[in-house]
Amino acid sequence: MLSSLRARLLLWYTLILAGVIAIFAGTVSYLFWSSLVADVDEGLRASAAALVEGLQPTASGDFDLVLPPEYRQVDAAPPSQTYYAVWNREGELVDRSGVDFAIPPPRGPLTRTRDGRRELAVRAAGDAIVLVGRDLADVRSDVLAFAGTAAAGGVLALALSLVGGWFLVGRALAPIGRISQAAAAMSGGDLTARIAVERTENELEQVALALNAAFDRLHLALDNERRFTADASHELRTPLATLSAEIEWGLSRERSSEEYRRCLETARRAADRMRRVVERLLTLARADSAALSLQRAAVGLAPVVGDALAIVRPLADQKHVTIETHLDAATVVGDRDRLTDLVTNLCSNAIQYNRNGGQVSVEVWPDGTEACLRVRDTGTGIAPDDLPRVFDRFYRADRARSADSGGAGLGLAIAKWIVEAHGGRIACQSTAGQGTEVLVRLPRLV
Repeated sequence: MLSSLRARLLLWYTLILAGVIAIFAGTVSYLFWSSLVADVDEGLRASAAALVEGLQPTASGDFDLVLPPEYRQVDAAPPSQTYYAVWNREGELVDRSGVDFAIPPPRGPLTRTRDGRRELAVRAAGDAIVLVGRDLADVRSDVLAFAGTAAAGGVLALALSLVGGWFLVGRALAPIGRISQAAAAMSGGDLTARIAVERTENELEQVALALNAAFDRLHLALDNERRFTADASHELRTPLATLSAEIEWGLSRERSSEEYRRCLETARRAADRMRRVVERLLTLARADSAALSLQRAAVGLAPVVGDALAIVRPLADQKHVTIETHLDAATVVGDRDRLTDLVTNLCSNAIQYNRNGGQVSVEVWPDGTEACLRVRDTGTGIAPDDLPRVFDRFYRADRARSADSGGAGLGLAIAKWIVEAHGGRIACQSTAGQGTEVLVRLPRLV
């Protein structure tokens, strides 16, 4: 039973509450005892004063003692009543009550508790010592009765507190139970399970919100992983099927040299496509694992654009696409090779998904603390529903990102990673049938 968190919390609650009740009851009982003893001392002082007043020294050195009424007929007095004793200056007993216990003479005025009795000694005329005392049996009886009542009340309060504590602990731990159920459902495969935050206590609400956010990220990561795996398999399946078919066709019987050449050219194109997909997948995987570091230095964006355009110009010539540039001086701190990859990917997309004889515009300019790069084309454009996902891996719009172009849908994903790795932002605007514009903003070296 003690393995339960609820039971352990209730045990600690019980022990602490029992300790508090015991300390409180003990303190109140002690204060009650002290109050009763103070009342006894007050009575003893009154009795001592009366004895001192009735004690008169004689010429012979003896004393005449007129007893107060309470000490008369002492032999018949009950043990709980006061008793007295008187000694002269030499310590000789002058008079005492008729009690059956010894009363040791004090050395001077004092107040003491001895053998369950309270005693008070004062000096009288002729340096005599007068002692009065009282048995504390009735005081102890009253204190014990009070302590018993306090203990009974404490036990009742503890019992009621245990019942309330069991209910309150259960209520306090209920959100943890819901959190555990949601986690168990997630581990069982229900990725949509979430914690009901509206029924969670305030102290656990932030925990529930954080866990729900973690569940959301886990759900998204698993969905992305499944989609990534499916898309990667799809991208590699076509060139693999092409490569396998061409090899089987070439091996099925003797072919002419021209037929073998055509077969090998088709196989080479399929292998190149697979290589590009694998290289880009490797780039993204290394970026995700932070194993891909940037070699940062001051880099001018205009020269980077020039390098990228030299790479993509043959592709533009094939489609008769005209490239226009407007490049102002703008310097950033970054990795020149990665920035070249960024511009190359953007320009390749602008050419690849453009119409024959279309135009591509590349602009660079400084804007305050940022360096801006804009690539615009006059191509097929992207539908509004597809725009939010153009930077997703393997995503291609049905019309503007057709697989017929040979792309794998990884270029913009890599471009987005490069921009974010340099602390920048990237955005895409497009109108279906009119063209697309991609705007990159990077921190500028001023």
